[in-house]
Amino acid sequence: MPELLCRTEKVEHVRNFKTEVRGLMDVDHLIQRSIIHRNMDHSHIHTILLTLFSELSSQFPRERFDLALFKNAVFSVSDRDARAPRLHQKLQSYSGTDFFDVNQTWIVTHAQLDGLKQSHMALATLENATNLGLEMEEARIVVLILSPSYEKHTKSAAEIARTFGTLLMNDSLRQSMTDAADDDQIRDLLTDSAKSLSQQMTIQINGVPIPDDDDDYEKDGKKSTCCPYYPFRGIMKDFRRRWASYKSDYVDGIKDRRSVSKVISSAVFLIFTILPTTIAYGMLNENNTKGMINVQKVILGQWIGSLFFGIFGGQQLLIISTSAPLSIYISVIYQVCQTNNWDFFQMYATVGIYAMGFLILSAVFQLASLMKFTTRSTEEIFSVFIALALFIKAIVAIVHVYTHGYLGCINGGPEAICDPAEPLLFMFLLFGTTWLSMTIISFRSSPYLSRWKRDLVSDYALPIAVLVFAFISFFGFSDVRKHQFKIFPRETDAYFIPFYNLPAAAQLPALGLSLPLAILFFMDQLLVTNTVDNKDNKLKKGSAHHWDLFVVGILNIGLSMFGIPWMHGALPQSYLHMKALSNVEDRLHNGYIQTVIVHVRETRLATLIAHLVMIPIYFFLVPYITVFIPTSIFNGVFLFMAFSSLTGNEFWERILLIFTEQRAYPPTHYIRRVPQRVIHQFTMIEFIQLVVLVAIGFAQYHYVEMVFPIVIAAFIPFRHFILPLFIRKQYLEAIDGKH
Repeated sequence: MPELLCRTEKVEHVRNFKTEVRGLMDVDHLIQRSIIHRNMDHSHIHTILLTLFSELSSQFPRERFDLALFKNAVFSVSDRDARAPRLHQKLQSYSGTDFFDVNQTWIVTHAQLDGLKQSHMALATLENATNLGLEMEEARIVVLILSPSYEKHTKSAAEIARTFGTLLMNDSLRQSMTDAADDDQIRDLLTDSAKSLSQQMTIQINGVPIPDDDDDYEKDGKKSTCCPYYPFRGIMKDFRRRWASYKSDYVDGIKDRRSVSKVISSAVFLIFTILPTTIAYGMLNENNTKGMINVQKVILGQWIGSLFFGIFGGQQLLIISTSAPLSIYISVIYQVCQTNNWDFFQMYATVGIYAMGFLILSAVFQLASLMKFTTRSTEEIFSVFIALALFIKAIVAIVHVYTHGYLGCINGGPEAICDPAEPLLFMFLLFGTTWLSMTIISFRSSPYLSRWKRDLVSDYALPIAVLVFAFISFFGFSDVRKHQFKIFPRETDAYFIPFYNLPAAAQLPALGLSLPLAILFFMDQLLVTNTVDNKDNKLKKGSAHHWDLFVVGILNIGLSMFGIPWMHGALPQSYLHMKALSNVEDRLHNGYIQTVIVHVRETRLATLIAHLVMIPIYFFLVPYITVFIPTSIFNGVFLFMAFSSLTGNEFWERILLIFTEQRAYPPTHYIRRVPQRVIHQFTMIEFIQLVVLVAIGFAQYHYVEMVFPIVIAAFIPFRHFILPLFIRKQYLEAIDGKH
């Protein structure tokens, strides 16, 4: 009875022995204990492979070599027809430019078997060119690779076969192997060839040759040409680049029905993402300044600043907001003023003007170009720090409510703060909001409904979760006390600050406070910009680092003069905004699902619409928000933002690799190029840097927290001058290259 035979072929890239560290490791680990059978006189592929398998099982008696499993894994029709067996997996050299596309003088076949504890290799050279079947009509060399079925991808039989297949593409090597006098000579030939390839091939990251530690770096004789330098050059270039696509920044948001839907859903998403963080930072500033800067001021600054930057800013996907480091800095200024009996708002405005003067000068003289030396690790550490800060905020809020609501009963506190239901409801609303939003956003990858309907539901995940638990809180637990923020008289929200009345004795301290603040703005703004501009996000309209610094400087001078909190590019809001406007796909690669950004709608409309909606919210709805949406739901949004921002962060993924079984490692490019030990070593160094950031960012003394921006800046020279002393440069460029 005839049967159907399914054949699948694909092109495998040759192994680069310098960029992919597994090449030399495969040769070193396997070649010395491999089975070599020279001048075999068999003329049948079935017999050759069974002979090699038998010799392997004899050489390694402690391994469990199952013959039935081997036949099923290697032969596509088992051995029912031994006269014309077909191989499941066959690796050969292919060239589309030759008349005979496939080189039939050698083959590598491979399989993964249950029961094996380590990988094995067997090689046979044939006495004469032998016809072994289809596209094996002149075979002289046959290689068999076997590996455990549980092995990780980079150590799999297919990857090892790619290593030896690359070696056998060398015509002179194959000739020398067939003429070899003994087995050791074949082993030496393969080892020497692998070492030679590792020296000939040059590592390239993003198409740029990278030297090894021992290599002298030359630029291939090409002189770098640069345009004449002059002040404002970077600002003018950025302006011309962004002006060319300024019209499309609006049109791209309405050019089709899907774009309109994405813009609307992104605007709603931004409202429910930015408003909770704005309220939270307002509450933090309120506690730090005794209400002088409060929730209403932060909301006012949010929509004013975002509309200004949304219209005049360069990178249209950036979301600007106040931040935890800025709140810390405001607290330091407040304490300085309290100690010296100076007017807080006069000092605040003066420090802001001085700092923004430094920031504008950095834009004029193109200091943002220094950020080309930043690598992914600095941005990823900063992103994880922000996510960790959001997580800590939520945990601190839980502890605070638990302490005042439940422990008060145990410790015999006043009846007014003895309410065990309050902390229970707080945790229910917090974790419920996080769980529901994460569940709905994962609906995109479910099999239910059609694709566009799943995307639509996922786009509104956070608003749905917030509204659902707000209704549950308001109607289901109306008698339980909930934590709310204070409302202040609106006439104190914004007024002109006579900063010129600040005493002369306070001018020098103001100047001293302004320099670290300028560094904080410089680093945070550019790190957020680099995160959004990452090449993996597939943005097409270009960046505007210098112009954005200039715009942020002008904006914050105005905010300083009216006592409104400062603003700069914010994480994770900017990253989440970019993701909300993008089309993403879940792609399966080597058994690992990767979420890939396919297209981003680079439009200003979402952020402008969201902050236009915040104007009536500020004027009319703030008193109702504090009643209808308790702070526990805002903290649930913090957790959602923290978890969402970790997606795609390679530092976080490398942390998880430490606890991941090797066979489940994702097919990330650096796993092929860098030894596992070096990957974990680099991750631990990043983790130590994160610990330093956390220790400074959450220090009990505010003067210590002022060092935060300087520490972030110090990570850049540490990466380029200190880290290469411990990890080879080629490994660093593979793990942590520039964008």
